[in-house]
Parts: sequence; C-alpha cells; structure tokens
Amino acid sequence: MDFHTPVLLAEILEILNPQPNQVIVDATLGNGGHTLELLKKKVIVYGIDQDPQNLEIASNRVKQAGLSKNFHPIHGNFSDLSQIVNLNIHTKIDSLLLDLGLSKNQIKSENRGFSFHDEQSLDMRLDPNSQSETAENIINTYSFDQLYELFTKYAQEKYSKPLILRIIRQRQKSPIKTGTRLAEIIKNYYSSQNIPITRIHPATKIFLALKMAVNQELPNLISVMNQSLKVVKKSGHVAIITFHSSEDRLVKQFIRQQIQNNTITPLPKRLRSSVLRSYTIN
Repeated sequence: MDFHTPVLLAEILEILNPQPNQVIVDATLGNGGHTLELLKKKVIVYGIDQDPQNLEIASNRVKQAGLSKNFHPIHGNFSDLSQIVNLNIHTKIDSLLLDLGLSKNQIKSENRGFSFHDEQSLDMRLDPNSQSETAENIINTYSFDQLYELFTKYAQEKYSKPLILRIIRQRQKSPIKTGTRLAEIIKNYYSSQNIPITRIHPATKIFLALKMAVNQELPNLISVMNQSLKVVKKSGHVAIITFHSSEDRLVKQFIRQQIQNNTITPLPKRLRSSVLRSYTIN
C-alpha cells in the first residue's frame, strides 16, 4: 500500500515540538504517518485506534522503520483517554494529537461502507467488531424526523427533506445495503432536479454525517477535549485536525470556553483542506 504524507505534518511537528523521551499520545493512530515522524524524534508514542486493521498496518510500518522500541499501540477509543493513560502510562503526557480524518485503507476497503464505490457494505463502524449500530441500520430504520435531524445537524444538507423522502421510497422497495446504492440514490436526486454537481460527489456530506453518527464522533470529541485538561502536562500541547465544519465548530467553542476559564492558551489556527486548531495547557 502506498502511504501519503501525513496531513499538516510540518505544522504538527512545530506545534508539538517533540523532544527525546517525551510521551505523546497519537489518539487517532490511523496508518501511523504522524506517529512515524514523531518516533524519529526519539519520543515515546502511544498510538490509539479503534480499527484493528489500522493498528496492524501502523505497527508493521513502525517495525519496518526500526522504531518499535518506543511505540505502544493500543486498541481503543480516544473517548477513553483518561482510562488509557492511567492504565498504560501512569503519568501525565507531554502532548496529544487528534487527526479526525479517515485512513486510506478504510476508504479503499470494499467491505467497510465508507466509500461511494463500496458494493458490499454500508457499515461505517470504525471498529468493525463493536456493537454500535451501522449506517445501514440508520438509513433503513430511522424515521423521517430522525434522518432530518441527522442530515441537518451533521451534514448541513440543504436538500435534506426531498433527499430523505427519496431514500425512504427506495428503502421501501428494498433495503439499502451498500455505499454504491446510497450514493446513486443521492446523485440521481441531484440529476433529476438539475442541481449542478461539482467535482465533490453530492453524497459526500451525507456519508460524513453517517460516519460521525455511527461512531459518536461529536460527543467523543467533546469528551476527549475535556479529558485533555486532566491528562496533558502543564505547558503540554494538544493539536486537533478536523475535516468537517461540525467538528471544527466544537473545537472552536471548546477553546473559546477554556480561554475564559484560563485553562489553556490557544495557538494560531492553520488552514488547508482541513483545519488544525491547537492549544497549550496552562
């Protein structure tokens, strides 16, 4: 598998300023791109990920780079950060990193449901072994009102009402079980109404909203930010990369509130296709 350069890598290294023997938690390990670069700085990295496949890929990359000595992979959810730190590290950490994007293997996999081209699944659980409900279950069982709340809250989809009506009509014919079929339903609605389709697939926002709902990403993000105040050392750094306006809004609100509480010092926002917000613990 080819691996891309981690998003905002230079900015992350500048913000976290890793020093030898520091302890950093990469709470969204993914394929290990950020972790590899941090390990090269001779820090100790605890990498958390819900996805067993990500843990295996990242561990293999670290091993091939000869950097396994200071690497500790942990299968878990970053919403359990305090518990993970208490059980595995036993002291406060120097820095915390969160990159809320999907890994390449998750997008490309034919049975995970994250892709518009997935002809096998509409799952979307980051941990495929978890007991949480799937995107397939949401799309096929939620009422109009439940889907409307989901599409407007998480996706800010301006065509939510007619899209939901079309989804409900289609699922009455037969259950919607694949990423391909859901994407086609959404795209066909746009085409039928002569709504211009840009280079960004019209199903993108809906797919992101479903992923966030399935994996409880917004409440988990709020939880981990609050926990960061307890587990990161004074003068330690927290860096959060978001790809969705709902996530970024939560991070911005949290930072604003904690500035008022004098618990953190914000660092300059960085922008690309994603948003990087960061802060230092007071």
